[in-house]
Amino acid sequence: MRVPTVATKIAAASAALLLAGVGLTGCAESEAAAGGSSNTIRYQGYQGSVNLPELAAALGDLDGVRLKYVGTVQGGPQSIQALVSNQVDYGAAFNGAIAQIASTGAPITSVISYYGSSDTVQAGILVKADGGVTSAKDLIGEKVAVNTLGANAEAVLDTFLAKGGLTQDQIKKVTLVPLPGINEEAALREGKVDAAYLGGALQESALSRPGLKVLTTDVDLVGPYNGGSIVLRDQFIKQNPALTKKFVAGMAKALVYTETHSADEVRAKLQAWLTAQGRPDDAKALTLWKGTGIATHAGLIRDKDFDLWLDWLKSRGDVKADSIKASDIYTNKFNPYAEEG
Repeated sequence: MRVPTVATKIAAASAALLLAGVGLTGCAESEAAAGGSSNTIRYQGYQGSVNLPELAAALGDLDGVRLKYVGTVQGGPQSIQALVSNQVDYGAAFNGAIAQIASTGAPITSVISYYGSSDTVQAGILVKADGGVTSAKDLIGEKVAVNTLGANAEAVLDTFLAKGGLTQDQIKKVTLVPLPGINEEAALREGKVDAAYLGGALQESALSRPGLKVLTTDVDLVGPYNGGSIVLRDQFIKQNPALTKKFVAGMAKALVYTETHSADEVRAKLQAWLTAQGRPDDAKALTLWKGTGIATHAGLIRDKDFDLWLDWLKSRGDVKADSIKASDIYTNKFNPYAEEG
């Protein structure tokens, strides 16, 4: 069975944002009032992946913007909840999740892409090599591990099941089991789940040992795409335009660095920075990182990055038809590479 996580968790987060209204302020205002720096960004990190603001800091591209690390986050919905409750100053989430929140009228805006899938960087559904799961229909009545509910993994899995000929009633019989990404491989190998959705370094690590295979990848299903973006509260942007411009520009420059340097060079640069910050475990977790997978130069956002998932959300009834269009959700105006396309 499926728990209606997209409609409940994200709608609840959206309601919290709307109810808070003007009570939510950006870090610049709150820290300035407390006598702190007006150029500080509070954030959460994703272990095992290159976090753009951190890479920008490691490269010296943040132009005076200071980062304040407040812990790790498990997935996009959790990141958005932290954003709307003012625990952090930006969220990093799946574009489908952002689109659903925005469709409720929540005042948020995506400003730069931060991850994607390409020919070399992908996420996929892993199964046991000698198991009985060889097609979408084999997952009916089975369990699939995902890092979080209501996000990229669920959207790709639903797409795979639908393309595999399953009806909506049959899709509901596939049970999603939320687990920390680092625990998904073990759960699959131990038979606690029948498949696991993994990407990036976690997938590389799982496949480096015998016994597992890829059933399908997200790129097999939808082609290369920008999967998620950095999102800010509109109020934060309005109150801190200079800070927003510096912050986005720094991340865009960091992405250009990833485009022009090898994965080894990117890892080395960020690992040194993380180690200097007293986070050696996070530095070690980057060992198998291969790239961002982002499909556009400098993380520029396109309508298609949201249209793909808006169609999925509308098919589920999570977003009303014509309630929002992709261009309402994002802006490239703070990205200094926007004119280059």
